[in-house]
Amino acid sequence: MFEKRFFFFIFFFIFSDMMGSSSDGPIVFSSDGMKSFTDNFNEKNLMGFTQFGKLYRGKIKPGIICTQSLDITVKIWDEKADCITSVDYDQYWMVKEEVQFLTNPSVNRHPNLVKLIGYCCEKEVRGVVYELNPKDTLHNLTLADDLSWIQRVNIILQLAGLLEFLHNQDKPYLVLDINASHIILDWDCRPKLCDFGFISGRIIGEMNTPKKQIPISIGYMDPSFAAKDGYRQTSSRVVFGLGVILLGLISKRPFEGVEKLETPKLILENLVQYWAKMEYRPNCSLVHRSLQEDWGYHVQDGAAITELGMRCIEFLAPNRPSMNQLVQSLQNLMVLQRLGDKRPNKREKKFHETLLV
Repeated sequence: MFEKRFFFFIFFFIFSDMMGSSSDGPIVFSSDGMKSFTDNFNEKNLMGFTQFGKLYRGKIKPGIICTQSLDITVKIWDEKADCITSVDYDQYWMVKEEVQFLTNPSVNRHPNLVKLIGYCCEKEVRGVVYELNPKDTLHNLTLADDLSWIQRVNIILQLAGLLEFLHNQDKPYLVLDINASHIILDWDCRPKLCDFGFISGRIIGEMNTPKKQIPISIGYMDPSFAAKDGYRQTSSRVVFGLGVILLGLISKRPFEGVEKLETPKLILENLVQYWAKMEYRPNCSLVHRSLQEDWGYHVQDGAAITELGMRCIEFLAPNRPSMNQLVQSLQNLMVLQRLGDKRPNKREKKFHETLLV
């Protein structure tokens, strides 16, 4: 372990020195700096949990990196997280992989990836700082009434477009544990992927043995691969995870997490994919009733996007669409032709009409 840590610090010394010569390179922050950004990791700034740690809202004061204050997102790795303590996997290498990925010119300008400002890799704090003023995580906003039908479809389309982009690289990247807690929305409701603990491909390489021992988030676990070796690295696994997010968004059903559920039966019943398979009938819609009241909603779209989500969570991977097919199907929805329509939803329209009487 000492040799791994020593090699790691040598790597980061060289990496930091290289990046320090460029104004575009990530900044190396201290533990005290990370604490100051989040008011000492105050609970009031805690936005949510990732599989490996926590997400915080933060603010960098004027004069530290620019003349004005800057709203940011801070992600830290938590050494007490179950998935980390259960295996011998070095968190320092997780930070290194994320920095390596987010600074790579082939991907770092994509609008649906978080933009890295800097990182901290000290014993007390291991974390990263993103240039992102967060509205909230997608998980937390799944139930929100102010997230409209059009916004939900657009979020799914942008996520599918990001994953298609990553899959279409010369050496494809695969985000093998995509879930709603790893996606942050900005104030324009643009989704930003912010966790890369289970990414593989290109500069990251194949998933190594220690990482394979880390359990996948149960709410998004692909049963087809869980029934086999559990870590076959294919794009159909990513399609399954996105399908769960899609169905959760249109039905307003977030997965609440194992820690909030007392029995295996409750865990199973809380799985979005399990609920969807119990409820689904051919040509039916699983879109939440309140979303059907929004402008831009079409009955045909409700059935079409439901059927698309169900195809994504098929047990047999060959029966699932590719990410390219998923993007094309979403683009064919009627709602996307009305994205520029800023009229209020039907509930708001009735309220305004009442005021005019």
